[in-house]
Amino acid sequence: MKLFIKILIIFALSFSYSYSACNFKVELGVKRDSFESLNFTGPPLPLEYENFDIYGILADDICPDQNLNEVAVEYKFLNDELVAINMIALNDDRNIVSESLIMMNYFKKNYGNFETPDNPRAFSGFEVIDKNNKFYVYQRIPNDDGIINEQIYISSPELDTKLMEYMQNLEEQQLKEQQ
Repeated sequence: MKLFIKILIIFALSFSYSYSACNFKVELGVKRDSFESLNFTGPPLPLEYENFDIYGILADDICPDQNLNEVAVEYKFLNDELVAINMIALNDDRNIVSESLIMMNYFKKNYGNFETPDNPRAFSGFEVIDKNNKFYVYQRIPNDDGIINEQIYISSPELDTKLMEYMQNLEEQQLKEQQ
């Protein structure tokens, strides 16, 4: 009987482990030096913004048991601090990633459930879940070409405020340069 209980516990633990959230390898707020020392991504993507860098990797490389095929993970650094993590569906004109509902199901399973129409593929909009001083945003919105912009954005109120202020200042600066 004890052997049977042990087997049940092991099975339950292995089942719950295989369906846990991605291990992003770092926490929000980590410094760039610590992040780069882990050597699991390449160099930052080439951007034209001062003090802002994005490192990218395929989700399958850090979340092998999550079946997140054709999903990218971006680590966003502002002034050498990790301010956000984005998971982005790599859709084309057929929207295969979004039509499979893998990101929506991943979000619901790991961050919080939300209401969708009877046909979840018809969902358009975003959902925000607040948990443990972090917030998780699920977005699924088609663009003008019909390609679905689907992503999961992870940040904290403090770090997101820093990023939004930076982007707003950047936008204002670009508007001044155009005048």
